[in-house]
Amino acid sequence: MKSIIQNRSPILVILVILSLYIIPIQIYGELEDENLILVAAGTFSMGSDNRANDERPIHKVFLDAFYIGKYEVTNAEYYEFWNSIQTDKSKAIEHTQDHTPEDFIHIPHIGRWEDRAKLHPNHPVVGVSWHDAHAYAKWKGMRLPTEAEWEKSARGYSDRTWPWGNALEEYANTLSNEDGFPNQIAPVGSYKQGKSYYGAMDMAGNVWEWTSDWYSDVYYHNSPKQNPTGPKNGSWRVIRGGSWIDAIPRCSTTFRFHQYPNLKTSFIGFRVAKTANTETTDKTK
Repeated sequence: MKSIIQNRSPILVILVILSLYIIPIQIYGELEDENLILVAAGTFSMGSDNRANDERPIHKVFLDAFYIGKYEVTNAEYYEFWNSIQTDKSKAIEHTQDHTPEDFIHIPHIGRWEDRAKLHPNHPVVGVSWHDAHAYAKWKGMRLPTEAEWEKSARGYSDRTWPWGNALEEYANTLSNEDGFPNQIAPVGSYKQGKSYYGAMDMAGNVWEWTSDWYSDVYYHNSPKQNPTGPKNGSWRVIRGGSWIDAIPRCSTTFRFHQYPNLKTSFIGFRVAKTANTETTDKTK
């Protein structure tokens, strides 16, 4: 390097120095192709002292850097996973399950699983249990986000009531009939103005999202200050973000809800996460 700098023109020297940054840029680009957004390491305020009891107290949390899915996992993406299992049962993450999403024939805009996978490829997948979501993420070499990672991705560093800010706007697919998709699921990324501080889409409304954490209504009172992963056990898994059947107050960045991990509903989906060092870390407890 020293000989090159001494014997070459200033322009060449600049090009050599810039070349040192090519590898990190390529790595980040590959992750962008997978629709993953980098959330830098740092501290943020989690919870709220002004809302529900299980959101209290507000507390500082430090998280290592991680990647979060820019979008909720779609029917088309999940179908690739599901179809691979139907073709070769040995590929199933949990051999006792084929991870088939629930049919919702009584809800016309959702319908049978295989039909909606082909008719609505860009809709978020629903009718999947926590186990299904976990299996898909593992199949992709990723994982589900922790509850803390999910909230930081939605909220950023400030106390945003919704991913876009504190103003009550129709920037999400909720129970409202004025949001452009009344009483139905919307394709992912339909609300550009509703993106979070980091650029993640649909973190309010559309579908609730499974996280990796078990739920406890008092967990915030003694949760770790660094990289919390929830209680060691429980009966329910945490879901976040609200959905197309919820009023917008339930779609806030801090609102916590929970469901049995075996449940498959028309309003719960998920997004994936990945540690920033690209190593697969399964934080399932």
